[in-house]
Amino acid sequence: MKHLTHINEYNKYYKDGDVVLIEYWYNDMITPVRILEKIGRSYMVSHNVTESKIKNAPDEKIKSNDIIDRYRAHVPS
Repeated sequence: MKHLTHINEYNKYYKDGDVVLIEYWYNDMITPVRILEKIGRSYMVSHNVTESKIKNAPDEKIKSNDIIDRYRAHVPS
């Protein structure tokens, strides 16, 4: 009997609406942004997120390697 081994690849793709962390270029702060649209290997993001400290910053296009991680909201205990 022959066994097939499948390699599961980890996808680090983000979808429209996901909130992720990036390092903002202006003052090097880590800030959450919402992905508006995927454009090739880049993403159009918005800073208009309730947890953001720079909500009125303009929408911008970032590369996928600019994303640090998914945003996990801090829940006080």
